[in-house]
Amino acid sequence: MREAVADDRSLVERPRMISAAKRRRPGLLRRLAERRSPRRVKVNTALRFYHEVVGLDHLHYGLWNGEPLTLDGLKIAQDRFSRHLLTWIPDDVRSVLDVGCGIGSTAHLLKTGGFDVEGLSPDPYHQAAFVERTGAPFHLSRFQEFQPPRPYDLVLMSESAQYIWLDRLFPAVIESAPGGYLLVADYFNVNGDQGPRGRSGHPLAGFMADARECGLDLLRREDITDRVVPTLDLAKTWVERYVDPCLDLATDHLARKTPRLVRVGRSVLRRWIDKAARLRTLIDSGNFRQEKQYLILLFRVPR
Repeated sequence: MREAVADDRSLVERPRMISAAKRRRPGLLRRLAERRSPRRVKVNTALRFYHEVVGLDHLHYGLWNGEPLTLDGLKIAQDRFSRHLLTWIPDDVRSVLDVGCGIGSTAHLLKTGGFDVEGLSPDPYHQAAFVERTGAPFHLSRFQEFQPPRPYDLVLMSESAQYIWLDRLFPAVIESAPGGYLLVADYFNVNGDQGPRGRSGHPLAGFMADARECGLDLLRREDITDRVVPTLDLAKTWVERYVDPCLDLATDHLARKTPRLVRVGRSVLRRWIDKAARLRTLIDSGNFRQEKQYLILLFRVPR
C-alpha cells in the first residue's frame, strides 16, 4: 500500500469530544417520497453551475498546501485531493466503483493509473460528462438501490457517503465489494449540533458504530480538517465579494424602482437575506473546525 500521513490515535484520544448524537432519521415526507419513487434521478443544478460556469473539474473540497485563495489555487488543491486519495488504494485493488462520481475527474485519474473503474450517480448530467471524459461504464442510480453487476475490489466515496442513509450505506457496500475495501473521504459531525451546520454530514460516532455492527474493519484514518478548510475561506471571500453586494444592489434597485412591489415581496426578500446569512454560517471555517472533522477512512469489507 502506498504511503500517506495518517492519524492513528483512537477517537477517544482526539482533543474534541465526540458526541453520540442521535442519528438523523429522514422526515415523513421524505420517507413517503422514497416509497413512491425509490429509484428517482435528478440533475443537480448547483454542481452543473460549478462545472460549466465556474470551470471546476472537481466538485469537492481541496487539499491545500499554501496555495493562494483563488480559483486557480482551488483547482490545484482539488487535484491534489484526488491524487492523495489514490495513494490510499491498497495494492491488491484492481476494480473500483466510484460512488457519487461527479463528472469523472477522479475516475479519469483512476483509469489513467490502470484501475478498472465504473461510476455511479443519480444525476443524468454526471452520466453524460462521466462517459465523455472516461469512456468507462456508468450506473445511473442511487447507491442504496444499486444492484451491482459484479463484485468490486473497492468502493470509493468522495463526499458522497453523507447523502446515503446509514441504515442503507454499509449493506450496499457489502453487496458491492464483498471481501474488498471501502474508502471514504468526507466530513462528519462530532459535537451533536442540531442546527443548520448539523444537517450535512453523518454523526461520526453513529457512522463508526454502524460500520462496526456491519462487520467493517477500520484499517486507516487521517484527519485532514485543517488542510481542507481553506476551501471554506475562499467560499466566504466569494460570498462577501459577490453574493452580498448583489443582494444589496438588487434590494436597493427594487426599493427605488418598485417600492410597492418590494413591500409586497418583503417576505421573499427576507428569505433571500436569511439564506445568505445561513450560507455565511455554513462556510465559516471556525465553526466547521468546532463542529466537524474531515476524515479519510479505509475499511476492510466483510464477505
